[in-house]
Amino acid sequence: MKGIAGKVAMITGGGTGIGAACVERLAKEGARVACCYNKSAAGVQALTDRLCGEGLEAFPIKVDVTSSAQVKSGVAAINEHFGQPIGIMVNNAGDIIKNVPVDEMDEELWNLVIAINLTGTFLCSKYVIPGMKQLGEGRIINMGSISARTGGGTGAAHYVASKGGVEALTRALAGELAEHNITVNTVAPGVIYTPIHERHNTPESLEQLRQQIPLKRIGDPPEVASVVAFLASDEGRYITGDNIAVNGGKRFD
Repeated sequence: MKGIAGKVAMITGGGTGIGAACVERLAKEGARVACCYNKSAAGVQALTDRLCGEGLEAFPIKVDVTSSAQVKSGVAAINEHFGQPIGIMVNNAGDIIKNVPVDEMDEELWNLVIAINLTGTFLCSKYVIPGMKQLGEGRIINMGSISARTGGGTGAAHYVASKGGVEALTRALAGELAEHNITVNTVAPGVIYTPIHERHNTPESLEQLRQQIPLKRIGDPPEVASVVAFLASDEGRYITGDNIAVNGGKRFD
């Protein structure tokens, strides 16, 4: 896709699932990719080693998106490593930690999920925006979720609220940054087979979810990454402030 090659892309949560698929897809499109992680160091190192072995540019870097100091220093390190500002920001890092009904949920769990999913998106966007203004363009792509529209499953209020906040933040940033030629969009996956489902679902519950999808199959991470690549490319330059559903037809508007 045109408009990706040579640009620096920062992808959070890049070690597994959708994040790893985005790292691979953008690297193969010619981006110079910073693969950010917090806990999945081994997976990120293996991924970046493989991509670099294929002649692509992939730089592993630890960034805890809940820490303003780490995000700020991470963005600076990425800019220094590649010798140019970040032009594509993929805010993918996210987690549900565990399912807990609201009346049993403690504030620590609530605050942690909000910090990872929503505050992390805010912090990464905050610190890449100056470089994008310097470039005269930019792409911020936030990872939402179908659960922001459906209400999610039992015990997922913290996750649902955070992803609803991501959608709202996307719209606010899109309006704020349009004059700088920076587009901001949300990609909202439905049921995509990632490690998070291995932790929170059984084969039986996944089958129940599959039956509810009009296309009758669970999505794969590369199918989400292809939409991210489109939004990062010149082909997606006139789309901003939108929420792109990738869910096999399981829509809730």
